[in-house]
Amino acid sequence: MRKVFCYVPVVDGTVLNEHAWGLMKIANKINTERLPLAGIVVHSGLEKEQWGELPFDEVYHVRLEAEQWKVADAHVQAFEHVHHEIGAAQGIYLFASNPLYHETAVRLSVRYGGAVITHAVDIHTPNSDAAASSFTVKREIYRGKAHEYVTFRSSNPTSHQFVTMSPAVLYGERMQGQPSVVREIHYDNPTAGKVRFVSESVIGWEELKITEARCVIGVGRGLSGAGSMADIVRLAELLNAPIGGSKVADELGLIPRDRRIGSSGSAIDADIYIAIGISGSSQHLEGIKGVKRVIAVNSDPSAPIFQRCDIGIVGKFQDVIPALVAAVQSESSVSAT
Repeated sequence: MRKVFCYVPVVDGTVLNEHAWGLMKIANKINTERLPLAGIVVHSGLEKEQWGELPFDEVYHVRLEAEQWKVADAHVQAFEHVHHEIGAAQGIYLFASNPLYHETAVRLSVRYGGAVITHAVDIHTPNSDAAASSFTVKREIYRGKAHEYVTFRSSNPTSHQFVTMSPAVLYGERMQGQPSVVREIHYDNPTAGKVRFVSESVIGWEELKITEARCVIGVGRGLSGAGSMADIVRLAELLNAPIGGSKVADELGLIPRDRRIGSSGSAIDADIYIAIGISGSSQHLEGIKGVKRVIAVNSDPSAPIFQRCDIGIVGKFQDVIPALVAAVQSESSVSAT
């Protein structure tokens, strides 16, 4: 039987990622045929309350050892095991396109002879009567400067179709449900693959790429000739947020060239972007359109950045940033206790 599957994203193998709700929204959007919705959860210690109340018709979960969970080889094997155990079938498989899940989806598409579309930012169905397999996928190309629309060539309802969704569009309200099927798939001894986990380390804010960080700080013309950036650097350390900036900040030598944000630089899709002294030119706004929340600090109340922000603070950054640093430190100390 054909189904719509979501490969449920998990943080560090133990906590549901908020992208799960975004995948669920996409699944509901394309499920015009009212096919059964199934969630596949591969984890290393998720609590029952988390996977037992997911808003799917069916939930299948597999537990791996923590080090196995971090390797795509183990995810591919776990998926194959689930697929075999439940007799699953052909269908539409939705993944988040972060590195681990992206690699898993691509390898599975090869394994099952299916088609794959990666880094989707939206999915459209022609009309309410159209089959779920006939959807059109929107992707960003040329670093977000253009879009392309693609679809699966074959309309064969027995094929496997894999889609990875950009994390920038995977957001939504947390949902709960009562699956009619919740089944643990026992998988104790995955075969050793060609890749094994060796070690991991936390990348500091200075090394973290602005395109990979969940929080990014941006600086602009407003900092030119304003003296020390010590408080901004301290904020970056506390939030583990790399410092990027506008085209002008690059030209003034405030940031390295590879940290320019905008249509002439990089596009970011961070959860939080803190814009300090940035007026908000159209080319800069283009580079942050994938950001979920923007905090803007500018002394000019008419700066265009305030039309894009969720929180706007009018004032000199020399006064505002120390207060933000103190607030973050205070919150961190409370959390630690």
